[in-house]
Amino acid sequence: MKQGTKRTLSIILLSAIIAGVVSCGNGNGDTDTTSATGNDSQPDVTEPIDPVAEREAIDDELPDKTYDNAPFTIATETDFEWTLLQDEASGDVIDDAIYKRNLAVEERFKIDLELVTGDHASLNSKITNIVQSGDDTLDLCMTHVIQTGNIALMGLFENWYDVPYVNFEKPWWSASNIEDMTVDNVCPLAVGDCVLSALIGTYCVLYNKRLAEDYNLGDIYGIVNDGKWTIDKALELTKDTYSDLNSNGEIDGEDFFGYVSIQFSPLNAYLWAFGGHVLQRNESGGIDLVYHSEKTNDMVQKLCSFFHDNSGIYLYTTDANYDFNFSVNCFKDGRAVFINALLGDTVAYLRDMKDDYGVIPYPKWDEAQENYSTMVDGFHEVLCIPVTAPDIERSGIITEALCAESYKKVMPAYYETALKTKYTRDNESIAMIDLVVNSRVFDLGYFYDGWKGASFIFERLVHDNNTNFESYWAANESSITTHYQKVIDYFENYGK
Repeated sequence: MKQGTKRTLSIILLSAIIAGVVSCGNGNGDTDTTSATGNDSQPDVTEPIDPVAEREAIDDELPDKTYDNAPFTIATETDFEWTLLQDEASGDVIDDAIYKRNLAVEERFKIDLELVTGDHASLNSKITNIVQSGDDTLDLCMTHVIQTGNIALMGLFENWYDVPYVNFEKPWWSASNIEDMTVDNVCPLAVGDCVLSALIGTYCVLYNKRLAEDYNLGDIYGIVNDGKWTIDKALELTKDTYSDLNSNGEIDGEDFFGYVSIQFSPLNAYLWAFGGHVLQRNESGGIDLVYHSEKTNDMVQKLCSFFHDNSGIYLYTTDANYDFNFSVNCFKDGRAVFINALLGDTVAYLRDMKDDYGVIPYPKWDEAQENYSTMVDGFHEVLCIPVTAPDIERSGIITEALCAESYKKVMPAYYETALKTKYTRDNESIAMIDLVVNSRVFDLGYFYDGWKGASFIFERLVHDNNTNFESYWAANESSITTHYQKVIDYFENYGK
C-alpha cells in the first residue's frame, strides 16, 4: 500500500458526508442425534455456523497472478478515500477490516494500491480529461453515481461483461447489477462490496425497541418477516403516537412522534420501496421509461397524506438552517419510535445510543407486493473501468478481489458496529440488515439521472404537500423524456 497517505478520520467524515449530502439533489437449533441402538449416550449437538467463516470459505476463483508490486490506481472521492486506504491498524473495527482487506489483496497479487482523489465534480472532470487524452493512469474508478452516470454517456468506460474474472453471480456483487443495470449484456457501471458508500447510503427504517414495547406496537421484526410491514401498517402504528413535550400547544420539532423523516432523498426512496422504477428493462431486452403511471400518482397522494395529515408523523421541512441530522437526533433522544434513516447513521451517530434499536426496510406499498425494496442515496459511488486502463484483465482481478475481501472482512465489521453487537450473535438483527441490504435496487433512471430526470420528483411534491402529480408531470415530461432518450440511445449503440 502506498505509504504516507493521509489517514482520514473515518467516523467524523462519515458523519459529515451523511449530514451534508443526503439530499443529493439510495435460528440455529440443537439436533437430537441419539444413537439408534438405544444407548443413553449424550446426544451430539450441531455447532452453530460461524457466518464469518462461512463468508471466508467462498472461493473467489481468481488466478495465481502477481504484478511485481506495480501501482494499481483508483480514482475516488476525497470524502470516501478512507473506505479504500488505511495505512495501519488503528483499533477501529471498520478501519481495521479495510486495512486487513487491502493487505490481503496487495500481498496476494503483489500490487500497490494508490489513489487519485478530488470532490465529485472536479474528479469526474479529471477522469474525463485523462481518458479522452488517452492517458492510461487509471486502473479503476469508484466515483459519485450521478456524476459518473453523466460522463459514462460519453463512452468513457468498459462494459463489465468484457472484463475477465469479474463474476456478477458472486455474493459480493449486488444482484441489481444483473437484474436492473444490465441491458443487452451491457453494464458500464456496477456496485460491489468494496463500494462501502453503497452500504452507508442504504435507506432503511430504524425503530426504538423500548418505545415499541411501551406503546404495545407488537413484534416489529415479526411484522416485517410476515410481509405485513406496509405504508398502511406504518400509519396504523404511528398516526396517533404524539406528545406535546414542550407544552406549547403546537406540533413542532421539539415534540414526541411515532414516525419522523427529513425531506429530500428519504422521500424519493419510497418510489422504489413501493415497487416503482424510473427506467426498466422490457421483455425484448430494451429500456422503457415507466415512471409515469397511475400507481405513481397514487404514491404521491398516499405520501402527502401520510406526512401531512397525522399528528404522530412528522416531516421536518424547515428551509432555513436545515438540520440534516434532525431525525437521528430525535431518535437518539428517544423522541421518535420510527425514523427514515441511512444504514450509515447507525455507525456515525448511534454508537452510544442507550436504547436498543432495530433496523428494518422501508414499508411496502401493500401486502400483495412480493418483496421489500430500497434505494441508496445519490452520494454513493459506483465502479467502472476506463477504456484506457492499461491492463483490463488486471483491473478485473483486483476489483473482484477487493469486492470479495470486502464481503469477507469489511461487511461483517460494519454489521457488528451498526448493530452494536458481535456479528456472530443476534442472528435476527443480522438477518434483518441482510434483508435491507439485499433489497437494494439500482435503477438505470437514477444512475443516469444527471439531475435532469425523474428521480427527485417525490421530494419536491411531498415536501410541498402537492398532490397534483399529473400537472407536474405534464409540465416536465418533455425535458425528462428527452434526457432519458439519450440514455436509451447510449445502451442501444454501445460498442457499435
